[in-house]
Amino acid sequence: MITLKRILAAAFALSLLSGQVIAGGFSSAAKGTAAGQFLQLGVGGRAMSMGGAYTAVTDDADALYWNPAGLAQVEKRAATFMHAAYLESSFYDYAAYAQNLGAYGSFGAGFQYLNAGEITQTDAGYNETGKFTPYDLSVSAGYARKLYGLGSLLEGGALGVSIKYIRSHILTTAQTSALDFGLMSPEYFDRKLRMAATVLNLGGTLKYRDTSENLPLTFKAGGAYHITSRWLASADLAAPRDNNPYFAAGTEYQMPLTGAWNVAGRMGYNSQTLNDVTGMTGLCVGAGFGTRGLSFDYAFVPYGGLGITNRFSVSARF
Repeated sequence: MITLKRILAAAFALSLLSGQVIAGGFSSAAKGTAAGQFLQLGVGGRAMSMGGAYTAVTDDADALYWNPAGLAQVEKRAATFMHAAYLESSFYDYAAYAQNLGAYGSFGAGFQYLNAGEITQTDAGYNETGKFTPYDLSVSAGYARKLYGLGSLLEGGALGVSIKYIRSHILTTAQTSALDFGLMSPEYFDRKLRMAATVLNLGGTLKYRDTSENLPLTFKAGGAYHITSRWLASADLAAPRDNNPYFAAGTEYQMPLTGAWNVAGRMGYNSQTLNDVTGMTGLCVGAGFGTRGLSFDYAFVPYGGLGITNRFSVSARF
């Protein structure tokens, strides 16, 4: 029998890593000390319109980015693609594929790419010497497996891991590798509540000439709760290596339309950029349309005075 005491114990276990990191001094004093910031941009129209509070929600090919344990929730096969015209002339893309291998677990592979646009290079006298195009990319592969034989607390939950190759090019090129680990609980309270925790971007440094910089190691703990069969709420607490801990929350409401179509309205909030960007930031909104395993999702994500990003993604389950 799942009791409140067991739920609280699970919540403590899933958030332990995040709590230890926060206590260990991850703070704003470390701003600017991590490279590979594109790894924290988030992916997917659905996830971003919910403020990125997706650690315990993810159950499709996007799981490879948010929580590799979520790959175990893919029923058969899933694929996703996202494109975003980002700040200024930059653009940001993500694509992933996941497949359930039955008794052998679930597998996923993905590609993340940020292009900063063409930049003019000048010498000390401000004379143009050419142009260059900085970019960042990550190629990842992950594996997840359902948990059994561990007692009622985690029975039916999942554990996942992914490895990623990271390449960053400015004037010189740096490359490294990193690991993500994820844990996802089973659903409690009549399949209404799920909890999860992740460790992202563990290991590796990017070395530009003689300078090596750490990746943005991040610990997250989150939960997702089905208020009704159509109404979902989620929340995440994150502790990044290079900034203060931040909070994210989101909600989604789905409604059926004519035929097999349905529509979803979403809203979220993320405090990650609250003290770094002036103007409206943190609040996200979006919508999605879907039918027979195919969904189209959009997210409006403002960054105050820096501008606005629009995330468009298409996802399929087959």
